Amino acid sequence: MTVAATTGGTAALRPRAPRFAVFARALPATAMFAAASLALAVGLLPVADPELVAAGLATAFLAGGVAGLVDRTPATRSGALVVPCAQFAAVALLCAGTGSVAVLFLLLGPVLALITAPGRRGVPVAVAGTAATLLLPGLLTSGAGLPVADSAALLLGPLAVGLGGLAVHDTSRRLARQAAVIERLETDRAGLLAQVRTRADELDVATRMLAARAQTMTSVIDAVTEQSIIGTDRDGVVRVWNPGAERMLGLPRTDVVRKRSIVEFHLAEELAEIAAEAGTEAGLAALVHAAQERGSDVRDWTYVAADGQRRTVAVAVTPRTDDRGVHAGWNFVGTDMTEARATERMKDQFVSLISHELRTPLSSILGYLELVMDPDSEPLTDEQRQYLTTVERNAQRLLRLVGDLLFTAQVEAGRFTLQPEDVDLAAVLRASEESVRVTAATAGVQVTVDVPDEALVVPGDAVRLGQACDNLLSNAVKFTPSGGRVELSLRAAWRLPDGEICEDEHPGAEPVARLAVRDTGMGIPAGEQGQMFTRFFRASTAQRNAVPGVGLGLSITKAITTAHGGTLDLESAEGEGTTFTITLPCSARHRDHPASLR
Repeated sequence: MTVAATTGGTAALRPRAPRFAVFARALPATAMFAAASLALAVGLLPVADPELVAAGLATAFLAGGVAGLVDRTPATRSGALVVPCAQFAAVALLCAGTGSVAVLFLLLGPVLALITAPGRRGVPVAVAGTAATLLLPGLLTSGAGLPVADSAALLLGPLAVGLGGLAVHDTSRRLARQAAVIERLETDRAGLLAQVRTRADELDVATRMLAARAQTMTSVIDAVTEQSIIGTDRDGVVRVWNPGAERMLGLPRTDVVRKRSIVEFHLAEELAEIAAEAGTEAGLAALVHAAQERGSDVRDWTYVAADGQRRTVAVAVTPRTDDRGVHAGWNFVGTDMTEARATERMKDQFVSLISHELRTPLSSILGYLELVMDPDSEPLTDEQRQYLTTVERNAQRLLRLVGDLLFTAQVEAGRFTLQPEDVDLAAVLRASEESVRVTAATAGVQVTVDVPDEALVVPGDAVRLGQACDNLLSNAVKFTPSGGRVELSLRAAWRLPDGEICEDEHPGAEPVARLAVRDTGMGIPAGEQGQMFTRFFRASTAQRNAVPGVGLGLSITKAITTAHGGTLDLESAEGEGTTFTITLPCSARHRDHPASLR
């Protein structure tokens, strides 16, 4: 702001003229003429020609009056020269009327008025006026003149006025410019001071708001007692330790903050195992590796409390940034899952145990049913055969349920294995359609199959892939009312590096097979679609329509798909139908011969 003011040119620095500039410059000369008139009255100055003296005084006082009028007219700049010229004439008349050299002292008034006026034209006027004042008395007194008229003063007087006037004018001009700069700087200083005060007030308000927000955040964190909230710096040193962390790990805040590392509360062998899998260093790097790559990470970790007790904790790890957006540390929000995980393990063990215990008697029941219903054995009545057929059907259904329970237990225990080979998905789809054909015809549901002419081969377990396809197809038939339609389709596609699926080949894309089962059934509510792959979960539409099932088919299909390196996607709208799509990577022969996908 100041720089702009000082570099804005001469016009920007020129001082503003006072409201009564001409009168102010004429006032000293008028006062001097008044003093001269008083000296004449008391006899301090001689009076040689009263008429010239009277004319000189009249001219002087008239010039002073004109100066006051000039300030009120637009012609101020012209009046600034007229008034001093009239005063020069008054001095010449007084010199001629008195014949005294002392009267020349009155020249100081108009000379100063001219050389301090804006612009340099007042200097030559002052020189000319001085010369004229020295010459006129001699002309007005018939050549008698002043004592100085014949001396070097006639030349030196105007020369001194000119040189001195220029010096005084330049000095006054510089002073005026400096005064203008000072005035402008003072104005800018006042403006800056006002801005500083405004910014200080704003900063004070912002500081109070930040303090209030920090207090609110602290109170919220302190109010959480069921979850541990631990914040660290970039090196893992604890900076935030809420009451939930105190309760879970048994240490007060004062013993931990800025003194302990988050790594100290984890099992060293667990961190070493994760570090080996991720290819990072053991310690904090292993703890935050996944969150550093994906932006967040939620998984189970083992916390070691102060008393040595181990707790299974589901920890959400997220990076923390400061107010400039620079990485400042990590947040760890933990929920104690020790009892929940123990309950889940007990449930899995119970399911596995019961499944094993049920499988043996079921196998025995089915074996004896087969013997009883053997045509070579004793003949049965039609009614007996009908009863035994119902028993066999329900026993087979129960055996399949037991098999599903055992399979889910194997998945949860990590004992799920595959028998990999090249599998023709088109053959898998046709086999599934054939197995469900009678059931669909009985339910009045039309089933269509759309597969390519050429084989579409994927690496995998044919039995498990057939099981996944059977689950999807049987579900589609069950949830589609009579008169509806179920479509099975198989298509080749490409997966881009970002995971997007497209129909055409692109550089860097991997060939995939997409198996879709689409029905026109009752659909799934949008709010429940995220839970459809959870064990034993059943949609509200299935419960309202009393569709039989236990909610294991989709979780099994999801596990099989994931084990094959594929994905299972769901699209549904309540009342409009559902589409499940399995996407599987193709076998090596399709990668070597992508033309076979077209």
